[in-house]
Amino acid sequence: MLAPLTLANLKMILRNRQALFWALLFPLIFVTIFGLFRLDEPPTIDLLIVDHAEDEMSKALVTNLAKLERFKVDEREDEAKARRDLAGGQASYLLIIPKDLASEAMGRVGGEPVGIELLYDKSNPTASIIVGTIQRFVEEANRQITKSPLLLTVKPEAIQAKNLTYFDFLLPGFVGMGVMTYSIIGLSSAMALYREQKILKRMLATPLKVRTFFASQIIAFLVLSLIQAVIIMAAGILVFNGHVYGNFLYLLMLVIIANVVFLNIGFIVGAVAKNVRAADGMANAISMPMMFFSGTFFPKESLPGFLAKVVEYLPLAPLLDAMRGVALEARPFWDYPGELAILGAWIVLSSVVATRVFRFS
Repeated sequence: MLAPLTLANLKMILRNRQALFWALLFPLIFVTIFGLFRLDEPPTIDLLIVDHAEDEMSKALVTNLAKLERFKVDEREDEAKARRDLAGGQASYLLIIPKDLASEAMGRVGGEPVGIELLYDKSNPTASIIVGTIQRFVEEANRQITKSPLLLTVKPEAIQAKNLTYFDFLLPGFVGMGVMTYSIIGLSSAMALYREQKILKRMLATPLKVRTFFASQIIAFLVLSLIQAVIIMAAGILVFNGHVYGNFLYLLMLVIIANVVFLNIGFIVGAVAKNVRAADGMANAISMPMMFFSGTFFPKESLPGFLAKVVEYLPLAPLLDAMRGVALEARPFWDYPGELAILGAWIVLSSVVATRVFRFS
């Protein structure tokens, strides 16, 4: 009886366009959007240069700056216009080389160096990094001009490290987000619909055991959640070059454990809501804040201190911590006893609440 009923539930879920949207299309939209953005590539640095010297030294300086990776050098003759463009946001940095650079520099060997003016927008969060890069470049050029002896050297030794990107950080988050939204929204809507159409009440008059009915519902949702997780990971890896270094079976085990929590929450919402529309609204009100606060897209440590501590005890946060440890660090899921304990506590708590609040009519 359980197997055919589970199969029937799977068929009903597959015919439900809303359920399929939350199960597959919704998380895949996020995978596609974030996969198309090259979030790990540093931005292009627009550097305006006004060369008042136009001597051999200044030309060499400009030429070598243009060779730096990600630097887009634009030489200007009109300093006033270059300053206006910088103030107007058409460029990020402006380098002004003074007149007679070569003669001034050679005449000051051992004395005060010649100043090269660098203007930039102080509100730019990466300005200090770029300014430091330009400063080091000019200092190295100065060292070569003065022919000072090399006292220190770096001995590089290459090692093979994991090629982790921001998208790799996001991919387990998309899996956890998909499991949560589908389980909570999908099951709450289904339960509210069954109650609204009196299906649950009629079921009590049939020989079908109640526990068999609910077991078939849970198994059907679990099966589709596993398929959902595989599709999301496959899309991330095959289409957008994501990386998963850990054991896929460990990830699927975490999906099953967390899915029990989210299905229980779906049962609770479906029991409390008066109709399907109300169930959808309540389910979204629960899942959306959890999705953004629990570290799906950004590390939760960047939240304010108190809020960062609170979200650690939401069910999605420990799930994502464990999944990222398994996927990116190739660790077994039992290396996360604290996260598993929080999920276990949520299973017990949500199961108790679900059995208390659920009703057939």
